[in-house]
Amino acid sequence: MNTYELTVIVRSRDSEPLLEKVREILSKHGVVQLGDTSPGVKKLAYQIDGQKEGYYFSINAEIPADSVKKIIADFRLNNGILRWLFVKIEKPAVA
Repeated sequence: MNTYELTVIVRSRDSEPLLEKVREILSKHGVVQLGDTSPGVKKLAYQIDGQKEGYYFSINAEIPADSVKKIIADFRLNNGILRWLFVKIEKPAVA
């Protein structure tokens, strides 16, 4: 498993059910959540699907390497999830 920071932007009006859906998708694919932060509603730099603001949510998690593409495919099926970003966290080399 690799460690990732996942940031998700969902529609601000329906944030609670959408965040629950994100958690369901992640648990379905064997993701182990290490922690999360929620900066809340922020104005978007440009409109996405007619939305001027979005609810930001970040999760630190251990995700199986083969699951990232499957998670992205599930995110694409949900119109309420506006954007997502996976950033792999490299473990420091032991000298």
